[in-house]
Amino acid sequence: METIRGVFEGVRVLDLSEYIAGPLAGEMLADLGADVIKVEPPLGDFWRHTAPVAPGESRGFMGVNKGKRSISIDLKRPEGKEVFLRLVRTADILLANYRPGVAERLGVDYATLSAVNPRLIYCQNTAFGSAGPYRDRPGFDLVSQAMTGIMAFEGAGGLPHPIITTSPTDLAAGMFLAYGAAAALYHRERTGRGQFIETSLFAAGIAVQYRPMFSIERLDREQREQVLAAIAQARAEGRRVEEVLRGIPMRHETGRRNNPYYKVYETKDSYIALACLNNRLRRAAVRVLGVEDPRVEGDEFDTEALSPDENLVLNELIAAIFSTKTTDEWVAAFDTAGVPCGPVRYTAELFDDPQVEAMELLRTFDHAVLGPVVMANSPLRMSGGETGTRLPSPALGQHTREVLRELGFAEAEIEELIAAKAVRAWEPPAGAEGRRG
Repeated sequence: METIRGVFEGVRVLDLSEYIAGPLAGEMLADLGADVIKVEPPLGDFWRHTAPVAPGESRGFMGVNKGKRSISIDLKRPEGKEVFLRLVRTADILLANYRPGVAERLGVDYATLSAVNPRLIYCQNTAFGSAGPYRDRPGFDLVSQAMTGIMAFEGAGGLPHPIITTSPTDLAAGMFLAYGAAAALYHRERTGRGQFIETSLFAAGIAVQYRPMFSIERLDREQREQVLAAIAQARAEGRRVEEVLRGIPMRHETGRRNNPYYKVYETKDSYIALACLNNRLRRAAVRVLGVEDPRVEGDEFDTEALSPDENLVLNELIAAIFSTKTTDEWVAAFDTAGVPCGPVRYTAELFDDPQVEAMELLRTFDHAVLGPVVMANSPLRMSGGETGTRLPSPALGQHTREVLRELGFAEAEIEELIAAKAVRAWEPPAGAEGRRG
């Protein structure tokens, strides 16, 4: 087994989760040196079969499961359950994302498994959490974006606008889960006890909105009540909500969307992102652009220094100025002035980007089914241990035999378990190189 000498070397994680959030948590722990065993049902993680590039292999699955070993167990068979419980006794952390009630039916809930291993740290992710009126509803990232307000906020009062380049609530939930697992390991070192950890896509979607989900009550409550009243009225009258909300200016939305110094501009040949979050940087940008803006002269951005018409004229002027030079010319000018900016890049360009190469942000892995694959490396660097796994995502059951041997099963017992379909082991395609599961 190829491992790294990371800070979690010697920590064993059982990853029973599927799709994105839970698997990402497992991948993050693997990147820090943990031995992460992907415990999959006979047909594998459902994410394997979404837009597959080979039988049982998809880009989505491979992207959040690197660094793991796979054992396939049928938990509904008594022999499979016994294998699993033996594995639980060796584990430090377990990741699961069953809908409420499913883990109990399978006998893999916290109460059951903590009785087997009191030091177990059980990490659960669900769509909405284990309590409340939404508890039993299914959900994925898109639903969470819709129900936590992210989509409406991105749409700015118009059509809801989902974030599709990435899965923000999935990824945030996975990061929170890994963060909780690491904290629980520290707590266990002090107390000797494991514990139950919970998060959800819904909770993560709320938590990451540090601006929209923040209210200074004496300033924001009145407007929030006005919005709620308008929504209720629109629905009572059978009107579209966005039509009513257009007449209510949103304080923190308006400033963000009309800020000419935090915006993407079209240049002579492509696009550039300008990002100035204080007046010192805005004054430097003004000098590069050759315009005058009284709003940036003091320490704070003075929104009253220009009338709405003057603001509109200046914004249009700045946009026109950007169109007179290429992106590279603007980047050079802003870099010289110390102004944060950057070209809008296509993802294909990043595979050969010098900064990506210098920081080793991509790594090539030898996948058992698909051969060489290039994917994101761990973004962490630590002086006290290695980061970034050396293992690609596993084929379904690729390490079944290997893990069973570690648990003390004899070769004959392993073959009996496979024949009884209590476990499933991967076999390389005929003529292909690769280690048997």
